[in-house]
Amino acid sequence: MADWHLWLPPALAKPRFRLYAAGHTVTVIGGWVQQVALAWLVFRLTQSIFLLGLTGFLLNIFYLLLGPVGGLAADRLPRLKLLIGIDLFLAACSALLAAMAAASVGNIAAYLAVAAVIGVANAFEMPVRQTLIRVIVEDRAVVTSALGVSAMVFNIGRMVGPAVAGLVLAYVSEAWCFAINAVCYGGIIAALLAMRLPAELPRGRDALAGSLPQGFAASFSVLFAFPAVRYLLPTVVAIGLFATPYVPLMPSVVAHFFDGQSSTVGALMSAAGIGALAAGAYLSLQPTYGRQLRLMTAAPLAVGLALGLFAWSRSLPLSMLLLAVLGGAALIGANSTNAMLQQSVPDEWRGRVIGIYSMSFAGTAPIGGLFAGWLADRIGLTATLTINGALILVAGLLGRWRLHNHPAALRGLMRSLTTR
Repeated sequence: MADWHLWLPPALAKPRFRLYAAGHTVTVIGGWVQQVALAWLVFRLTQSIFLLGLTGFLLNIFYLLLGPVGGLAADRLPRLKLLIGIDLFLAACSALLAAMAAASVGNIAAYLAVAAVIGVANAFEMPVRQTLIRVIVEDRAVVTSALGVSAMVFNIGRMVGPAVAGLVLAYVSEAWCFAINAVCYGGIIAALLAMRLPAELPRGRDALAGSLPQGFAASFSVLFAFPAVRYLLPTVVAIGLFATPYVPLMPSVVAHFFDGQSSTVGALMSAAGIGALAAGAYLSLQPTYGRQLRLMTAAPLAVGLALGLFAWSRSLPLSMLLLAVLGGAALIGANSTNAMLQQSVPDEWRGRVIGIYSMSFAGTAPIGGLFAGWLADRIGLTATLTINGALILVAGLLGRWRLHNHPAALRGLMRSLTTR
C-alpha cells in the first residue's frame, strides 16, 4: 500500500474529516465570492470608503456582541442540527441578495440590513462548526492538525474566491456571485449529512435561559486563567483591529492606487490568500508547539511591517508580495493562538472559549474596519494604513517583551498544552 497519507496533515487520515474539508472548501470559496461582490456592489452604488468599512463592520461586529452566546449554544445545543440549520439560513440570505441585485435594487440600506443578518448567523456558525471538528476527527491529538487544515481551506477560498468573483463581476454581475454562494452552501450541508456522525449525548437541559449569566462569568474566568490568553491573545486583537480592515477597503485601494478594475481586487486578495494558505499548510504539519510559539511572537512584527510598506507601494507585483507576507503572518498569529487556546481547555469549555476568541479576533475586525474607513476619508488611505501597521508593530513588540520578561508564564503555557 502506498504511504501517500504520510505526506498529508494527520487530520486528513480521518475519512469523516476529508468529507468535511471537501464540503467546507466549496462553501468557503462561495463565501469569498460573495464578500468581494458585496463590497464591490456597495462601492459601485455609493463610491464611499466609509460605507465599505460599514459593510465589513456589519458582517463581523456580531462576533464581538454575540461570540459568548454562540459559544454557549455550541456547548449546550445539538451541534450538528444547529450547524445545518444555520447554513440553510445563510444560503437563503445569499439567495435574497441575488434576487435584490438582479432586480437592480439601489437602496443601500437594504443590502446593509442583509449583511447584518448574515453577521448574526455567522457569530453562531463559527463556534458551532469548530466544536464539531472534535467530534469529526474522533481524536483530540489531531485537533491541532484539523485546525491547520481548516485554515488551509479558508485560504484556498481566500485565494480562489476573489479571483472567481473578479471574473464573474467582469463578465456578468453581482447577482451571479450571490447565487453562486447560495448554491455553495450545499457543499458543507451534504458533507455533514454524508459523514453520519454519532448521536450527541445530552449535555444538560439548562441550555441558555437559566445559565446565560453564569455561562458568561465562567467563560471569562476560564479564559483569563490560561497563559495562552493573557500573553498571546492581545497581539491577535491588534491584528484583528488594525490589519484586517484592508479587506473591506480593497476596492478603494485599487481605485486610488491602481487601475480600479475588479480583476485587480481579485488578484490582490488572492495574493493574501496564497500567503495564508502556505502558512496554514506549514502549521498543519507541525508536531509540537515550540516552533509555533516562536513564530507567533514574530508574526505581528511581520504583519505590521508588511502593512506599512503596502501603504506606500504603487507596484502591483510588490503589493501582491507584501499582502502574501501579511496574510501568512496574520494566519500564523491568529490560528496558532486559536489552536493553543483550544488545546488548553477541557472539551466541555471548547465552544465558549472559541466564542470569546472570535470576539477578540473576528469581533475586533469590524471596529477596525469602521475606524479605518472613517479615518481614510479624512487623512487618506496611505496615512491610515501606515498608522495601522505601526500600531501592530508596537503591539507585537510589547507582546514579545511581556513573554520574555515572564518565563514562569511561558512555562505555564507549555505545561497547559502538554498535560491535556
